Amino acid sequence: MTSAVPASPVSSQQSGYLAELWRRREFAWYMAMGRIRSKHAETYLGLVWWVLSPLLMGLVYLVIFGTIFDTARGDPNYIGFLLSGLFAFYFTSQSLNSGAVSIMQNARLVTTQRFPRLILPIAATIEGAAGFLFSMIPFVFIAGFVNGDWPGWYTLWFIPIFILHTMFNLGLAALLGVLTIPFRDISNVLPYVTRIWLYTSPVIFSLDQRLKNASETLFSILSLNPLASILGVYRAALLGRELDTGDVVGSVAWGIGMFVVGVLVFIRYEPSLARHL
Repeated sequence: MTSAVPASPVSSQQSGYLAELWRRREFAWYMAMGRIRSKHAETYLGLVWWVLSPLLMGLVYLVIFGTIFDTARGDPNYIGFLLSGLFAFYFTSQSLNSGAVSIMQNARLVTTQRFPRLILPIAATIEGAAGFLFSMIPFVFIAGFVNGDWPGWYTLWFIPIFILHTMFNLGLAALLGVLTIPFRDISNVLPYVTRIWLYTSPVIFSLDQRLKNASETLFSILSLNPLASILGVYRAALLGRELDTGDVVGSVAWGIGMFVVGVLVFIRYEPSLARHL
């Protein structure tokens, strides 16, 4: 008679952690919604700014790059190309910056209450996801009226790429949430890092278009950018552009890979967070 193999302490601990995390899922949701309401509570337009902010940002980049620098040349729907890239990048940027400071901003809660601390970067990611989904409402009408890019069967790709993108952002937010505790300067450096990331990603222009005369080494390095794959699938889903198999594979690899690494690192070092705050 074979005896049952006991579960390892690590797997049992992680299973219990995930069960507790699921039990408190509403806490993460209400925390994210509370942050959304509080950010614009004193403004006249309130939550409308969650739609206006990315739209105004898109207008600024459209004037500067689409008109002044003539980046739109050769693309009949540059507005759709630009806005889809900016809105998706804004989702990552928001999750990244909010997740990085999520532990420090809730230091009192972390040191006085017992709960899965991963809820904090999860709430930061939910906040960014809500803003991104809000921005999709005007995007559909802008892309549709400007160039006739209304939703079609290809829009179904939006569901898996949004899930993978959210997983990627959560993993990144969790990883930086841990790293920012011992290295407090990270939060000061992040705005500059995200700005560089913006300009080296195919957000404002296509890598194929702008790097056609660049060396193969530089093109290969910039093609490894996780957002290059993610934005490629978004544009196939939102604009009906050709779906590249490499973009799908890259999105799956980056989404799942960053999620697993970020969450496991966070859970591994979570017990020491309170001591360093």
